Amino acid sequence: MGTPQDWRADEMVFYTCTSMKKALDLIKKSGVVRWSWWEIQVQDMDSPEWPEHVGYYGRRGGKLAKPPFEKCVEIYKKEGHT
Repeated sequence: MGTPQDWRADEMVFYTCTSMKKALDLIKKSGVVRWSWWEIQVQDMDSPEWPEHVGYYGRRGGKLAKPPFEKCVEIYKKEGHT
């Protein structure tokens, strides 16, 4: 998506888990490309409120200190995707 100077790859897949442990187990068992990350949110399924952001997690389940956008774009470009 976007122009060569301002592009982004975007695909969102949603999973629902009943606990944080189950969410982290799912992340560890899932295979995603190196430039991907996970965002965990908490939401009451019957609530109209926006989900609460818990954190960003790497593709192997480790919590990331900051949003991974720039690092993921860098990895994506290094692997020859434009």
